[in-house]
Amino acid sequence: MNRILMFLFGSICFRAQGGFPERFLNLCHLKGVKLYSLTERNGVLCAETSLASFRKIRRCASGSGMRIKIEQKKGFPFVYRHFAKRTGLFIGIALAAFLLFFYSRSVWHIQISGNKTIANERILQVLEQNGVREGVFKKDIEDKKLTFALYEAIPDIAWLNIGVDGSRLTVNLRERVQKPENKDEKEYCNIVAAKDGVVDKITVFEGERVVEEGYGVHEGQLLVSGVIYHEQAKKNTFHHSRAEVFASTKAEKSIRIPKRYQKTSFTGRQKRLKVLHIFRLRLPLYLFTDSFAQREVSLIRHPLVIKGVQLPVGIEEYLLKEVKTERCKADLHTARALARAQKTAFEHSFRERTKIVSVKEEVQEQADAYIFRYRYELYENIAKSAPLQIHRQKSK
Repeated sequence: MNRILMFLFGSICFRAQGGFPERFLNLCHLKGVKLYSLTERNGVLCAETSLASFRKIRRCASGSGMRIKIEQKKGFPFVYRHFAKRTGLFIGIALAAFLLFFYSRSVWHIQISGNKTIANERILQVLEQNGVREGVFKKDIEDKKLTFALYEAIPDIAWLNIGVDGSRLTVNLRERVQKPENKDEKEYCNIVAAKDGVVDKITVFEGERVVEEGYGVHEGQLLVSGVIYHEQAKKNTFHHSRAEVFASTKAEKSIRIPKRYQKTSFTGRQKRLKVLHIFRLRLPLYLFTDSFAQREVSLIRHPLVIKGVQLPVGIEEYLLKEVKTERCKADLHTARALARAQKTAFEHSFRERTKIVSVKEEVQEQADAYIFRYRYELYENIAKSAPLQIHRQKSK
């Protein structure tokens, strides 16, 4: 305890020589001066005393003919005096202590685990709607309310646990597992036509064929039945029909291209702007912004990561590109190129394993636009499952 008090109020290590050492020690005792670590060698006294007691030692030394020499000054008063002129250092220490206290009461990072099909963005969106985001105070997080909100917003969650570990909010969950359906009445189905066409080839894996090759069918027509009647047993059996029915079909797409349109292009000028972000605080690291009249903005985040933990502190880099919009007039060649882009997107929407046999293009010019009509002849699988409704008669 004496050491702690001497550090707080200061202490001085000194050396006293010459005169009468015994008288010096007696006078110190009479004045109430406490000496620590007292040693004597060849008439020279070495000791340590408090800063308040050292003020009395000089009188004791003058009364005993001793000469005092300070060897070392210790304790907080001397440290403070040394750094007293460096006010910025103390302000920085105080600010660091405040920020440490402030951030220790907040959530720095949100960690989500256990999700496979549910996107992190969807979970973070629900959390933010309920007031939980990076920088929120721990005392404002209501676990039960937040858990109920996630269960209600995302029905695919089967189990959920929310906890706060230090400055990290953890969301551990398990997704609901869909039970495989048994092969019962719910799986019984027919095969019907997905669209109009002429049947070229039919391969039945399960079920009873209803149409033959060369038949013309319309959308929704029964192709393969899931109900098979057995003559010997005098009863029907139900099946999950499976088949491939390839047919020649037709499709049509009409595309309108205006003669006057707007074209957006990149001028080649761009600028990068960096912003320091601390939680929701954004501090720009630039003096002047861009002077682009029209621009496209893309964002690249560089978060601070310590030992695998992403902190809500880092640099946001904004890439600004100058663009210009021009009003252009499309001729037939340009309009055809624009129409082909939409035509390609339409062809990607065709059913799987669809072959384009032929395509015919017709162009109609109007006062303000070109109309392109594409007529397709296709070869595709038009088999489509249709649930089989079974009505059982209840016995009395």
